[in-house]
Amino acid sequence: MRNRILIIAISACLLLVAMAGCGGKHTLNTLTSQELFDLGTQKYESKKYLSAIEHFQTLVYNYPGESIVDTAQYYLALSYFNSKEYDLANVEFNRLAVNYPASTYAEDAIFMKALCLYRGTSTHYGLDQSDLYISIKQFEEFIIDFPESNVIGDAQKYLLEAHTRLAKKEYNSGVVYDRIGTYKSAEMYFQKVIDEYTDTEYAPLATYGLAEMKFKLKEYHDAKVKFSDFLIVYTDHLLVEKANEYIEKSSFMSGEKAFKAEEFPKALEYFQEYMTEFPKSKHTKKASEYIEKLNAMPKPTVEESDENS
Repeated sequence: MRNRILIIAISACLLLVAMAGCGGKHTLNTLTSQELFDLGTQKYESKKYLSAIEHFQTLVYNYPGESIVDTAQYYLALSYFNSKEYDLANVEFNRLAVNYPASTYAEDAIFMKALCLYRGTSTHYGLDQSDLYISIKQFEEFIIDFPESNVIGDAQKYLLEAHTRLAKKEYNSGVVYDRIGTYKSAEMYFQKVIDEYTDTEYAPLATYGLAEMKFKLKEYHDAKVKFSDFLIVYTDHLLVEKANEYIEKSSFMSGEKAFKAEEFPKALEYFQEYMTEFPKSKHTKKASEYIEKLNAMPKPTVEESDENS
């Protein structure tokens, strides 16, 4: 942040020096505020942003009390923005919002501050995304503070795009941990996507991924619950068929796991649930055999039940 401020300060100083030092540009200081504004607007509309910056900046610094200074300040910021100088644009939009809060452009300036941070952040999720987090907060605050704004749709769009970019980062981290068999770590990343980025396309993928990690960790009952939750929320998703397959497998394997752990009452409960839910499954015969074994076992005495409890 200190380096960024230093760069902005140096850039501003260099621009002022250039304005003062170039012989042909001495005339800018002799122009009236209206002349500077008109010429700056012409340059801006012709997409000659560097020249527009010079004119608008001269107006802002030389005529701070003029009625058109807030408009010049707005176009100065827009000129930096259109030049893709997002850090400098952010500074100028902030100056407008702070110094001219009653301006008709103040609301747009607040929105544009967030957009500058968004545009200035690398689109590669592996690089620093700290400004993206700030832009998200600013977009959220803008939506709350200006619900009737004419750019509210744009704010919502950019907020979703920002969420999606971060969700992709977290989801891909989960996928990497899944591939190397570190399922608990994968769970953490999938859960973060579910908790923080439910409005993105990665939320259903993370929900499915979290359920799949439960299955791979042999937490079959929890896996069944998670896959069932997935089906309730994302009824039309492409992974619905696979989720149903996992539910059937998880249900059967919950019973097997409990049986092997000698948790016989729980095993009986799971197998009976399985028979009810999947009466025509390929594991139906096996589940029936387990139920027969469990029913044939001697029932625990009261003393044994007390000891187990």
